[in-house]
Amino acid sequence: MASDYIYAVRGWLELSWPDEEVEGVDETAEQHAAKVARIHELLTSTATAIELADRGTPGEKRYRAGWCWPQDDLGGTEYVFFGGDVGEPAVVLNQVREVIAIDPFVDGYFSVEGEDGEQVRQWLIKSGKIYSRRTLFPDFDEEGIPQGYSSLPSS
Repeated sequence: MASDYIYAVRGWLELSWPDEEVEGVDETAEQHAAKVARIHELLTSTATAIELADRGTPGEKRYRAGWCWPQDDLGGTEYVFFGGDVGEPAVVLNQVREVIAIDPFVDGYFSVEGEDGEQVRQWLIKSGKIYSRRTLFPDFDEEGIPQGYSSLPSS
């Protein structure tokens, strides 16, 4: 059941590449393409516009609409991105777990920030393992330039 409290969830997954020496993944290019296709199908929304607008539609169905892929293959690593305001971030995390079941070497990063800034966390995915911490980096509300950063010119 969806919560009235909303979280901004945004992040990405980097699907592993079939390079046994670098990634530890022993798969052919064809196996890799099939894996990417399965993940693409898993994360593609089948919800109609009416279902997406209905907050009563289960998050398992609604939140798939927040996943997106680059519009063209740029070569190299396949990335899949998520961005959405959700009532149940655990549903998105479970979708990440579904991807890990297909690609156990996936990497990624997500930030989860509650609407009032009180509930925050990060999910770091390294080689299919999920790590979490209850802080965000950087602190977008911090005054001035965050420590360790420098300002870049606008153009």
